Amino acid sequence: MTVGFTRFSRWRRWAYTLVVIVGVLRIPAHAHFRLYAPVCDLRMAWNNSRLSLHKVPHFVLFGAFFLFTVWQFDRLDRRSLSWSLVATLALGILVELEEGATRTGNCRLPDLLPDLGGALIATAFLLPLILLRNRAADRIPPG
Repeated sequence: MTVGFTRFSRWRRWAYTLVVIVGVLRIPAHAHFRLYAPVCDLRMAWNNSRLSLHKVPHFVLFGAFFLFTVWQFDRLDRRSLSWSLVATLALGILVELEEGATRTGNCRLPDLLPDLGGALIATAFLLPLILLRNRAADRIPPG
């Protein structure tokens, strides 16, 4: 391992930690940290789901968060994609609970659909890269 790679790894971990902390504290900070018991709508009705799928910023931001989370792993494989998807959904759940607790938004279960959609769109961009890399690795003779 080279010195530059170690420094880069340390920088990317600190940047990721900072992004997560800012992302988690941003909503409560807008409400001056006044928190209430969240009232969440847990119904997956078609109308709620249809309205939630129009949230383009959720697709973009959670897709970017998914890519940023995948970037934290040293390898790009099923394991890193799975853990990144879990982290993205966990952040989505936390954001919905924060919106309900601060009463700055709607705490609804269908609002997790665009978060999951953003992560799946980002995965669709990563899968060809993984397949091309694996195909190239199969062509290199061992030794």
